[in-house]
Amino acid sequence: MDPAQLAAVAPDARFVAATEAAGEPHVVVDGPRLAGTVLALSHWPDADPPPALAADTSAGIVDRYLDVDAGGPEVEAITNNHFDEDGLFAAWLLMERPERATADRAMALAAAEAGDFGTWTDPWAPRCALAAMAMAERATTPFPAVRAALAPHATGDPAPAIYNALLPHTGRLLSDPERHRRLWQEPWRQVQDDRGLLEAGDANVAEVDELDLAIVRSPRPLHGMALHPRIGAMRVLWAGDDGHLVLTYRYETWVRYASRPLRPRVDLTPVLAALRQAEPRAGTWRFEGSSAMTPRLFLAGRGGGPAPSGLGTERLVELLAPLLST
Repeated sequence: MDPAQLAAVAPDARFVAATEAAGEPHVVVDGPRLAGTVLALSHWPDADPPPALAADTSAGIVDRYLDVDAGGPEVEAITNNHFDEDGLFAAWLLMERPERATADRAMALAAAEAGDFGTWTDPWAPRCALAAMAMAERATTPFPAVRAALAPHATGDPAPAIYNALLPHTGRLLSDPERHRRLWQEPWRQVQDDRGLLEAGDANVAEVDELDLAIVRSPRPLHGMALHPRIGAMRVLWAGDDGHLVLTYRYETWVRYASRPLRPRVDLTPVLAALRQAEPRAGTWRFEGSSAMTPRLFLAGRGGGPAPSGLGTERLVELLAPLLST
């Protein structure tokens, strides 16, 4: 990478809608390349950021970009095609450019990881991520502009309005997450309750290293922020007390994950016929496809959602093992 050729983001760059940016020079944070993209600071599969900037999250890619003396043509527009925590914290870093040693910059990186992957060590990081999402939801946001963008009668993409409403307040969230307790306390209580199930032994996890599989036996699906810091496997099988069996590929396997090599996703479509033949209960086994962000394999009931299976965990793993081991 030649920093002299790398697009430089203007100090007064503004966040614009993807539809407005398309065709004009712009920087994408945490999304796909568009017509006119001159720099993609994104971990999306097709974003193709400069290899020297590679990081697990888009915020991490921006963090590395901030340490490079970019000397290419100046760009005044920043965009993203969706809203989420990593996108918010990546855009905030790019527009505010905090010094490397600051706590706010470190918290932005940690909160982006907690939001995207559910992994964390500092407990304030997931709370920042949960608060950011609450700010972006119509039922919980304190911002009228967000409520208007998400109103039933609203038209167009709400993401730019949400970004522009939240970005001026993001620094305050990162520096003082306790002040935003009202936004994160309810979802954080769910995380804590699920962590309690694991600590009490009412839920347990067994990892099968050769299959990159974590088998989670619990009375209900566990929040990723409670489960993911405890496991290394990227395939998670929830075995519910009532017979539910749902296998999910984690989000890390969809993005350009940089910190360690991950086993690639395997198309589970070839095993569906065997699952349907072996299944003693009503329903149809479905796989949502390897290209989905977090695809699931499950027995679909009458309404199309996951239904209890009669196969049992051991039998399902036995049928899946030849594919998962490839």
